[in-house]
Amino acid sequence: MDAERTVEAIQRYVLDPTKIVENVWTSPESVVLDTPTTMYWADPADWVVAGEGWLADAVRVVAARQPIFVTHGLLLPLQGAPLHLNRPEVMAALGRRVGDELSPLAYAELFGELYSAWKIEGPVVRPFAASQTVRAGWLVREADHFARVMVVPDAPPVAPPAFEQGAGGEWTLTFFSHNYYLLEVDTAVDVFAWTVTGAPDRPATWERNTLAKRILLPLP
Repeated sequence: MDAERTVEAIQRYVLDPTKIVENVWTSPESVVLDTPTTMYWADPADWVVAGEGWLADAVRVVAARQPIFVTHGLLLPLQGAPLHLNRPEVMAALGRRVGDELSPLAYAELFGELYSAWKIEGPVVRPFAASQTVRAGWLVREADHFARVMVVPDAPPVAPPAFEQGAGGEWTLTFFSHNYYLLEVDTAVDVFAWTVTGAPDRPATWERNTLAKRILLPLP
């Protein structure tokens, strides 16, 4: 991970311009920025998009101000400016690459983690995580997700992502996602169904429907 470039991207796109960075710590695999109110922890993201040939680094940034943890996604291309994925217009523009330079699964995964928040309107989406090390959201990859990946017996039926592309390059991507959050003595998820459409010559658009809200996980 390019630490210097990551620090610059966090300062430019993630931090509030009024915040003063008091300390910066870097290593080959992590970056930490300290402000008077918030710590920003950045690490290489294990997203599918990280394997795309046009990309230098995919970075997950967690803004930690206990008990609040907000996840940001940054893509650092080999050429061009960093992409702050929490900005809907950036995600929409990224959709132009789907089916060519970006796999549909990689695109869906970014929505799953960064756009399973309660509010997904711009200018910046802020998905809350239960802790610094827990994801803010998940893409559902298999029909048995709520039996195998996260046990939620009362979750609605789900299916793996599906992708269809026309002869002219236009495409439709459907998938499911969910978040995970803490209640007073319980934990819960909301489940969403997505339809995303796009083409090489236009930004992507999406529709998200809430299938279920506040489904409690079994107590240990």
